[in-house]
Amino acid sequence: MSVEDQNLQIVKDAYAASARGEPQGFTASFTAETEIHEATSLPYGGVYKGVDSFSTLIGKVLQVFSSLKFTKDHIIASGDHVISWGTLDLTGKASGKSVTIPLVEIWTIVEGKTQKLEVVYGDTAAALQAADLI
Repeated sequence: MSVEDQNLQIVKDAYAASARGEPQGFTASFTAETEIHEATSLPYGGVYKGVDSFSTLIGKVLQVFSSLKFTKDHIIASGDHVISWGTLDLTGKASGKSVTIPLVEIWTIVEGKTQKLEVVYGDTAAALQAADLI
């Protein structure tokens, strides 16, 4: 199995665990050095470092949105990177407004461990509007 195939499987396994409601499965390839990058324009934006930071991030997201669902349309591997893209459905916690926006996740995986997960939102303004923050 190639490194790209291995990396692709790591990410697919993470998404499968998330779909089953198993956050520890989503972060199975994370280390103390793993960084999650969220858009700084969002209330929970910034860089989160380490395995435990994922639950902190999700807690902050759920303060703003009552539900979120990432539907992956495509997922590809190239070298140390796995890129998935699709749509993110969000519902503002305070407003009840829902929105669907494009989303890309770029995973950097080296020797079976996630070094970085960068989340790229297609429209952060739409997400903020759904949450009545702008």
